[in-house]
Amino acid sequence: MKILIVEDDQNIREGVADFLSEFGYNTIEASDGREALAKFDEQDISLVILDIQMPYINGLEVLKEIRKRSKLPVLMLTAFSDEEYKIDAYTSLADGYLEKPFSLPVLRARVDSLIERYYVVADKFSYNSAEVDFASYTAKLAGKPIDINAKEVDILKFLVHNEGRALTREQIIDGVWKATEEPPFDRVIDVYIKELRRKLELDCIVTIRNVGYKLERK
Repeated sequence: MKILIVEDDQNIREGVADFLSEFGYNTIEASDGREALAKFDEQDISLVILDIQMPYINGLEVLKEIRKRSKLPVLMLTAFSDEEYKIDAYTSLADGYLEKPFSLPVLRARVDSLIERYYVVADKFSYNSAEVDFASYTAKLAGKPIDINAKEVDILKFLVHNEGRALTREQIIDGVWKATEEPPFDRVIDVYIKELRRKLELDCIVTIRNVGYKLERK
């Protein structure tokens, strides 16, 4: 999980990054709004911790830009007690806020909770008449067993894990193929997606033109 920490106070930013790194999170730092958006576009970010008062582009404007591209969880940091800022944050679809000074263990608890809410995938997936058991690598359609291979199951699980997010073929490969495996050509993903749609009638896997694919249950 990559967490983007956006904070212009170096001590706070580095303190949060070091603390979360101790618990296995991969942290990326940005010191202002412009840098935050650049790194957001460059990296496969899972969660953003975002200060409001920053140089160049403030946190609320950064949040609005993020929401144009993604529904990933965003936790706001603020030194303000003014309710107007909190209302603006929620209006722009923040997932919560912490007022400074804050406790690092409390911050971690909020991060863990958001990660669990957004990314922990159940062992089973169901959509219309399709059922997939990720633990046993088996699938059924209308109650009848379907011949499905392991990579098809892994790709579906990765799409479910990132439900609502547009993923490039490269991101799917990075997320599914192990470091010890020879990665395929990116267009091989098109074949796997085609087979998932055909075998399980998954019209919830949609093509995002010039990007890749997204799973979005209707």
